[in-house]
Amino acid sequence: MNETIPLREALRRTLLNKYDNPAIGLHEFNRFIYTLYRDKSFEGVRIGKISAPEPDSRVLDITLSDLKTQGILSPVIEGVVYQISNKDQASAQQIACSITPYSYLAYLTAMEWHGITDRIPHIVHLVQSSQAQAKKLLNEQLAQEFPGISDIHPLLPKKVSSVGKIDGKELLIHNKKNFVMKRELYGSGGIRVTNIGETFLDMLKKPEMCGGFMHVMEVFEEYAKEYLPLIVKTVEKDGNSIDKARAGYILEDVCHLKHRTIDTWKRSVQRGGSRKLVASQPYKEVYSEVWCISLNL
Repeated sequence: MNETIPLREALRRTLLNKYDNPAIGLHEFNRFIYTLYRDKSFEGVRIGKISAPEPDSRVLDITLSDLKTQGILSPVIEGVVYQISNKDQASAQQIACSITPYSYLAYLTAMEWHGITDRIPHIVHLVQSSQAQAKKLLNEQLAQEFPGISDIHPLLPKKVSSVGKIDGKELLIHNKKNFVMKRELYGSGGIRVTNIGETFLDMLKKPEMCGGFMHVMEVFEEYAKEYLPLIVKTVEKDGNSIDKARAGYILEDVCHLKHRTIDTWKRSVQRGGSRKLVASQPYKEVYSEVWCISLNL
């Protein structure tokens, strides 16, 4: 007699034994079911009673309900993200990253992750792609993973604009054009986050999301020396002219740091105009001759 395994048992073992993250998005849960339907086997054992090429909505709904009833999955954001029973309690950051793979942590949340702020954020900043771009990225992935799939909607992350508080923190979602995917950090439980150079550049671009400009200055003064090569490399690659002027002034005039790339920024400084160190503050008649910006602190 040929050995078989029920679909729900194969899925249960997948979640408990093979999936490392503490929280799982509904789209990812559905993806595991699609994978089992595609392969028709689990660890070399045939899955019983499935012959269709992919699951229908009834199978998806019943399977989810069954695992919730067993206590294997508990809703964190109902219909969007679930806690897995044998894993550590998911953090707000892990839950946020589980909503959609086309997202990452940024701003003060990234600063906290990298250990460069003493603030205890009450907001989780999550940058995500547009729904249209998410669908495009998903289609590219599915063309390789599930060729011939007829219904991709169960695999598309739910559109979320507001979920209230998660683990006592407010989730603030920032939609980004020209979104670029980030990999999960190994051993992080599903975290995707701006790297340290990108985080410093974001502090220059959006200080109001990073604890305010004075806090940004404090962080630069304390940590810029340690991360100088990465900061300079990122600002050079991804920063615009005002980013370079602000970074140059802070790094050289405030932090007293030197770097050959900073010298090239000086030579390309744009003269004139009403460029300001702090974009949100009024212009002041105190300025840096070298960097051609109003020092409007």
